[in-house]
Amino acid sequence: MAAMGARLLLLQDAVYFPSYGGGNKANRLLLTALAARCFECHAVSRMPGERRILADRFNAEALAARGIAVEASPNGMSYRHDGVRVEALDLAAPDAAARIAAMIRDVRPDWILVSDDRPAMLLDIALRHAPERVVALVHTHFHLPFGPEAEALNSEQHARLRRVRGVVAVSEYSRAYMRDYGGLDSVLLHFPVFGDGPFDPVARPDAGYVTMINPCLVKGLPIFLELAALFPETRFAAVPTWGGDEAGLRDLALLPNMTLLQPADDVGVVLREARVLLAPSLVPETFGYVAIDAMLRGIPVLAGNLGGQPEAKLGVDFVLPVAPAFKTETGHAAPPQDIAPWRAALGTLLMDGHAYRDCSRASRAAALRFLPETDAGHFVAYLESLQAAGS
Repeated sequence: MAAMGARLLLLQDAVYFPSYGGGNKANRLLLTALAARCFECHAVSRMPGERRILADRFNAEALAARGIAVEASPNGMSYRHDGVRVEALDLAAPDAAARIAAMIRDVRPDWILVSDDRPAMLLDIALRHAPERVVALVHTHFHLPFGPEAEALNSEQHARLRRVRGVVAVSEYSRAYMRDYGGLDSVLLHFPVFGDGPFDPVARPDAGYVTMINPCLVKGLPIFLELAALFPETRFAAVPTWGGDEAGLRDLALLPNMTLLQPADDVGVVLREARVLLAPSLVPETFGYVAIDAMLRGIPVLAGNLGGQPEAKLGVDFVLPVAPAFKTETGHAAPPQDIAPWRAALGTLLMDGHAYRDCSRASRAAALRFLPETDAGHFVAYLESLQAAGS
């Protein structure tokens, strides 16, 4: 069967909607784009559980308030969003595997997309029921079963990844990681996370916030807090999402020049008031979507130099050094950071209008050149190539 009009089933260990994390947002917008191209799209996602913040945005009542018809079921709920049928399940429930297997039988998908399988369950189910039709989507190395960035090593899960029809990476950094540490070949595809525009240039050298989205330790909260203290006359804004916790919110609230903003489904709403975006991640991310979101609107971005973050800067200035966070028994800890390069770079953008405008123009031009790479047609062509190779 040709890829166009095919049936797709996404299995992901993440909430489908709302999606504030880069990986699950990328998956959601990919399925939305494919549904608009007459694909029949289904998704199995993790049921929202107890969250530290924003808990009221993820339950059935919140979805219903958005006009989404929710059907409750034991250990889960189902709904339709932007042409995609979603089954949200408690993946730890005893019947979760059986329910996913039943859905595979009912949907009879032409392709099963498995994303960031943290419980090492989804890939196993997909391969047992449709071994020739499984594609792995890798958005984070934390959930891979191999290499230094993995949360836990798992030889059985590694063997499963060797059996899939294809592996999709989101950056050259990620492709190299999977090749060097996992012996896996992958294809680089950029997901349609930014929309088609138009992207109004909203950057202003003399107004707006120095903004950070998802302020938490692994995303570089210590750097953000220190910069806010060093520039007391400058307005800063934090947008808490999935990584935020009460301790971080308290630290932010202590700063008189800090404003807390609500996250939005459309990141452009948040960026409308941004002067500079900070993305000082202390862990090696596969790719930094939010940097390009800002650059499309001409907003200068200061980004860390780990993982795929430099790729997301698209060759534009202000990739800055960070000291990586290290793993502990309870999570991550951050070493002391050299704030001097960050202070100098932010000072340049805040005080030199010519430097600001040059960076703004270069950022927007690079992001607009990159945008065609994110068209969903590239993913369609990839599925068609897999289909042709297997026929």
